[in-house]
Amino acid sequence: MDVRHELKEIKDSRGFQEFYFFAIALILAFGTLETTGTVLDTDKPVVTVVSCSMYPELDVGDIIVVRGAEIDNIEEGDIIVFDVEDEFSTIPIIHRVIEKGDDYVGAKGDNTEAQQEFERRIEQDQIHGKAAFKIPRVGLLKILAIDITGYGSPDNQPLTFDSTERCVAQN
Repeated sequence: MDVRHELKEIKDSRGFQEFYFFAIALILAFGTLETTGTVLDTDKPVVTVVSCSMYPELDVGDIIVVRGAEIDNIEEGDIIVFDVEDEFSTIPIIHRVIEKGDDYVGAKGDNTEAQQEFERRIEQDQIHGKAAFKIPRVGLLKILAIDITGYGSPDNQPLTFDSTERCVAQN
């Protein structure tokens, strides 16, 4: 059997076709994400809501499309996406601006009783941008993937099914 025939058999095999499809899907997904980030001027163009802190405005599993914003263009009432300068948090926070200073903003979750310490002074280098719009519940697929793989979960334990919080209004 010649090499060309063997390569054709490999290329025509179901395993190769599935691998090829998966590789192309990943390339398109990451390429689309990078392009969207460039267009929206942010390094986090889409963020999944993973807690009830903004309920009922935002529910667990909602996807937020984020548009980059300078602190000068952020107003009280805007929903922003920002990072916490805390070694334990690896996910962006999505909360509403409740205070604006010259070089910082203060934020709080709509469904939380009190402002937390990390929300009192959020500076430009922590801010990814403002929420442009939401896509309801599509992010539940991401949360399910985290549950199954354990990757990105707080305790990195796989095979936890449906860790999704059920949101109720706190205030």
